[in-house]
Amino acid sequence: MKTLSHHIMLALCATGFAFSQIHPVIIDNCTKCHGGVKQKGGLDLRTITAALEGGETHTALIPGDPKASPLYQVVQVDSDPHMPPKKQLPAEEIEALKNWITDLKITPPKQLVLPDPSRQPTAVIDQLIHSKWQAEKVAPARRSSDTTFVRRIYLDLLGRIPRLSEINSFLADQNPKKRDILVDHLTNTDDYADHLAQVFNIVFLDRAHLRKRSHSNRKLWLDYLRWAFKTNRPWDQIGRDLVLARPKSDQERGASWFIHDQRDDHSQIAIRVSRTLLGKQVQCAQCHDHPVAPEIEQRHYWGLVAFFNRSLNVKTPEGPRVAERASGGYDKFANLEGKADESQLILYSNKIITETGGKKINDSAELYSVSPPEQWFRKLKKDEKLKKDLPNLPVPKFSRREAFAQSFTNDNPDFSRAIVNRLWALMFGRGLVHPVDLMDSAHPSSHPELLSWLARDFSNHQYDLRRLIRQIAKSSSYQLDSRPAPSAGQPPLDSLFARALDKPLSAETFTRSLRVALGHENPNDETLRNHFATILPDLFPENFSPSVQQTMFLTNAPFFDEIISEAPLLSRLQNIESPQALIREIFQSVLSRAPEPSELERSLSFVKTKNKSSIQQFVWALVTSAEFRFTN
Repeated sequence: MKTLSHHIMLALCATGFAFSQIHPVIIDNCTKCHGGVKQKGGLDLRTITAALEGGETHTALIPGDPKASPLYQVVQVDSDPHMPPKKQLPAEEIEALKNWITDLKITPPKQLVLPDPSRQPTAVIDQLIHSKWQAEKVAPARRSSDTTFVRRIYLDLLGRIPRLSEINSFLADQNPKKRDILVDHLTNTDDYADHLAQVFNIVFLDRAHLRKRSHSNRKLWLDYLRWAFKTNRPWDQIGRDLVLARPKSDQERGASWFIHDQRDDHSQIAIRVSRTLLGKQVQCAQCHDHPVAPEIEQRHYWGLVAFFNRSLNVKTPEGPRVAERASGGYDKFANLEGKADESQLILYSNKIITETGGKKINDSAELYSVSPPEQWFRKLKKDEKLKKDLPNLPVPKFSRREAFAQSFTNDNPDFSRAIVNRLWALMFGRGLVHPVDLMDSAHPSSHPELLSWLARDFSNHQYDLRRLIRQIAKSSSYQLDSRPAPSAGQPPLDSLFARALDKPLSAETFTRSLRVALGHENPNDETLRNHFATILPDLFPENFSPSVQQTMFLTNAPFFDEIISEAPLLSRLQNIESPQALIREIFQSVLSRAPEPSELERSLSFVKTKNKSSIQQFVWALVTSAEFRFTN
């Protein structure tokens, strides 16, 4: 077993290693000493192949024979040596390990078989999702009702609930293609562009970062995002806009803010670029190879930093910009054992960018196509600071950022896979890889063929975001009901997408939806949104669980009383004579549906007097209800 080929692929019963219940046991109890940080006895337990190859003495696994497998032997109660050293695994975990090793089989490598590239994405989505249901013997939910669909699609594409007039128009439409028509219409609106701008503002800069920073130049940044999504700018071009940060037009000016707002923290730039544009968390590889994802090495972290460590923020007559030196940058990095290595301009694919002129040449004007001031080329005197107010933006003839911008977007499956996965999560509530920022070998895709096919199709169609979103929204898989099929028995795993998942509204979507529900023409309110941003769930949560703080705020904050009492909806409701009509108006305005007969009957006791306070309390109850706060 010690000479096992690296090309052998392992098939683990019906599921893979990372999907089995054993994976978290190994990660939580073994990889601290046998992973990326350290490998005692030369043993690496991050992958099955590494476990089979073993350490300095023997393999850790004998497939089909747990009693002969050291990994199973050392976790027994009376074993010597005993693992983990200061802990005893529960009996059920030991039994699961035994069963897993018993069922472990070695098979030849299996290539992904992808559907024909000429097919429409909607058909491929449904084919591959449905195939997984059949393989897992899962019954899918029924198709969602028009009432459910219209609310869901407005929330997912516009970041708000539909207005009453929009609901009524859709429900009255008899065209059998009306769902497809609505999807096409919504993705051409300003609200769609604004919603995606708000989403990717959080994706790129995250809430915690945004709360720490001033709002200077934020308008230019948001204007850039709105313009990019409104004009359907290709995603590879957006990636280059952000990384290169050299705008060629007024509309592109705000893109520089992505790097500029990191304030010359090159490590933070590398981490943020990797997470947002490639879906990988690289910070765990700063001091050692990644502890659980062996394909992410320390050299990848420092290689990524090297692409940006010649960059520095400057001021120009056109506004804040990110300049770049023609020389300098980290030459070496060291691991925890003190072993030093040369940094290289290396990508995750292990492609190395060759630098023109080498890394150690002296900086000079000849190395620039647009030269910086003379001060940049001499040693600064004591207490002298580098001048950052410049008449123009210096541009080196060989630009590390430009080399990265070209290389990481061109023919890079990771780049396409990351955005396909993120948009899938935006629409479905979880990614094909979950969480969306952990696209590594420790978190394999639930549907690898589908993710690979969609990523290839996306790049083959000029990185067209609008087309991809439309195709996802038009699939029958997206349009399922949230209630499991009556014959399903136990609810199916979320990763099978056999029903629509209940998705908590983000602060941005909750704010816009609340404004629409209360009758405001303009759904945007930045002050209100910032208020909710500290309470409501973040985008793309790994797992959602409402906090006590959130519950207390939603049920007790006088703040709600104030905004509801001044709402146009309240004025409209007071002119309705019939209590039944009043209740229907509230339900349709807030929950985008008519009340059930039982709900109508129970609600009458709250509003039969038509007292403004009781109506206000009833509206408050609905806008803070779980049904309003979730997309389903």
